[in-house]
Amino acid sequence: MRHLLYIICAIVLGGCNNGRNVPALNDVVFDSIPSNAYFVAENEEWKIFLNDEATGDSIEGVGAVKQVSLWTYNKSKKSVKMLMMSHPHANGSWFTMEHAVKIPLDSIPTISKVTVLSWKGESLKLLVEGCSDYRNVQSFIIDAESDQAICLPTNRGLIGVSEEYGLLIMQSYAYYEDGGRYNKIQAFNLIGKRIASMEAKVR
Repeated sequence: MRHLLYIICAIVLGGCNNGRNVPALNDVVFDSIPSNAYFVAENEEWKIFLNDEATGDSIEGVGAVKQVSLWTYNKSKKSVKMLMMSHPHANGSWFTMEHAVKIPLDSIPTISKVTVLSWKGESLKLLVEGCSDYRNVQSFIIDAESDQAICLPTNRGLIGVSEEYGLLIMQSYAYYEDGGRYNKIQAFNLIGKRIASMEAKVR
């Protein structure tokens, strides 16, 4: 619990504008990866890219959301794979669930940020995040060997990964009964089990 309190001190409140802070694919030619794909994450074994495929039409008063494809490149095998394609208008009823749920990969609406969770030699696991409603950040754990993802019951995204056990420290917001928001900090393991939770109420 004390570790979670330290993390709160480092929170920087943000929205859905996860801008690109990494270069586009240019210096090295990776066969089969679209030329406009951009690099978003890596570890010793993998490079991860996103490619903007299309921008969906607005629906029910919500603005247009990008459709993206996610590509992996294995450095040692020099192999390329398109892991998934997002679907901006996928059913999002699970976003309000109180616990993690498994969903099909093609039910992820959009992706703007990727974090590699696995170590070298392990099956590739990713945390992908995106904002499909211009307010909440949806977060999903992907295992590259599965056709399903784990949708986490959070709405403000990843704060960090713990040094011990590689727990995902996630941020959410909730509402006071008399109005106004407060933060919730939760820790999850890589199968979506909630390990710890704390409400950071200030009143």
